[in-house]
Amino acid sequence: MAERPSASARLRFAWTIGIIIITYGVLAIALSVHVIDQQSGARTDLYVALQALDQLHREALSQAPTAQERQAVEAAWRNERAFAAASPLQAWHVVQTLISRLNREYPDNACGRNGPSFVTVDTLPAQHACMVAMRVKGDVVQATGYDTQGIAMDNFYEYLYAPVGRSG
Repeated sequence: MAERPSASARLRFAWTIGIIIITYGVLAIALSVHVIDQQSGARTDLYVALQALDQLHREALSQAPTAQERQAVEAAWRNERAFAAASPLQAWHVVQTLISRLNREYPDNACGRNGPSFVTVDTLPAQHACMVAMRVKGDVVQATGYDTQGIAMDNFYEYLYAPVGRSG
């Protein structure tokens, strides 16, 4: 039968296990803070795109000549947090203008990747973490933001609960 470990051996073992657990906890906290920091930047990118669409939506509402056009603009915003343009051609022009403007205002990708944060769906890379893709569906301009894992974010939630700021 094996002898019981000495008191000093048990104490060393306890200290070793304790140090491993504490180190693991500190590293987990550091990684969580890093991901939350990047996620804040990705959320801000989507939020500024949605703010731009909201501004266009408000302008279109004030300038729409008919009740039917106002209803179309309002429905696009209410149902999808999107902008209903007057035509598909105008919608594509809006997308190109917004992407250009937002990439000038926010030149760095929130995750620190090379390349822009704002792109069209056609140019969205396979690894699309921390990006905002703009698309035209008929005459409606839509924005989809992707978090640090490349998962699409919810436009309603992100617009309702604005992030605190952009990092990176």
